[in-house]
Amino acid sequence: MERHDTDLTNVLRDDGVANVVIGELENRSITTQADLLDRMGDGAWATRLVFNERFGGVLIRQMPGEGNRLHHHHDADECWVIIDGEWEWFIEGVGVRPAGPGDIILVEKGTLHKITCVGDRPGIRFAITAPDVDHVYEED
Repeated sequence: MERHDTDLTNVLRDDGVANVVIGELENRSITTQADLLDRMGDGAWATRLVFNERFGGVLIRQMPGEGNRLHHHHDADECWVIIDGEWEWFIEGVGVRPAGPGDIILVEKGTLHKITCVGDRPGIRFAITAPDVDHVYEED
């Protein structure tokens, strides 16, 4: 049985990110990481920085051991730019791979994937996909 969720706030909170900011910081010409860290603080957080009819971009900060649940998107590819920290990706058909600052990861639509922050410090990634993309989770 599948469970679908298109509500970004629900998706992030269900992934353990309690501090989610949607709408307040979107579509600014320039956003600095330093300003975001000052505003959002320590701990896990996420904020959508870009949102239009073609794509959305969310900056996500998580602690080691945190990440998202195994899922796929039936109607859109997704990519991430690693900003900080060490991450481990599971991508169906590829396996588990490490990723660090400067790496760009692409997962094609319909492909199961899971993301986990590893190492000994927080990680930050910028996720880019279709606006309000459907997250599809397998349930027992």
